[in-house]
Amino acid sequence: MVMGPKSAVFTTVRARSGKLFHLDLHLQRLTRHAAVLGIEVPDIEIPNGLEGLIRIQVDSEGVSFNSKDFYQDIHMDAEGITVPAPRWSRKIMGTKHGDWDAYRQITSEVLSKGADVAILVHDYCIIDGDRVMPLILDNDGVVWISDAKLGGVDSVTFDVCKSAIEDSGFIISEGRLNERIVARAKEIVLLGTGMGAARLTVLDDVDIGDGSDNLQKVCIEALGEGWR
Repeated sequence: MVMGPKSAVFTTVRARSGKLFHLDLHLQRLTRHAAVLGIEVPDIEIPNGLEGLIRIQVDSEGVSFNSKDFYQDIHMDAEGITVPAPRWSRKIMGTKHGDWDAYRQITSEVLSKGADVAILVHDYCIIDGDRVMPLILDNDGVVWISDAKLGGVDSVTFDVCKSAIEDSGFIISEGRLNERIVARAKEIVLLGTGMGAARLTVLDDVDIGDGSDNLQKVCIEALGEGWR
């Protein structure tokens, strides 16, 4: 049975010893995305004792919880491969929707090749990652993120880190993450529930950045003890 994008909405939360980190932000995003998809979100009661990466999904059958083990190191140095970004209608793009198999297939393929992450590109620009949000720091101290209109999924991990990034003196700017910005990157950080604040060091077998990790350190500190 083919599941359309409006069949479900979900979010994935990090859990340790029964504590779900930044659950409030995840549920807020779930509600925002559900409104776009036309899905009504009921009251959600969180079970006790959850551990790992917890997928909270709302569909026609109600609320479900699915857990899987942490399967990668956190805050790692990551090697990435560029992959064409899956595309849906403009309204659907940017939501955690029910037609997510394309993302899962990309992740499986990338891991099978020995890489750590897929960097999703469209129209010659980075718009997202398969499980992460890319942040590109340039030599001027500007942290570039992909313009939301291009279809990347809004990141809870970025929301957690944003204030700390700005308080550290970096300027956050939205734009098109084209080859020129990537080529002059001082540092690329990948933010995500499963990977924390990973640093992209190789992309398509090309070294990335100048070896500095200042932005990564700021993000790790912002995420806190639960992400160490």
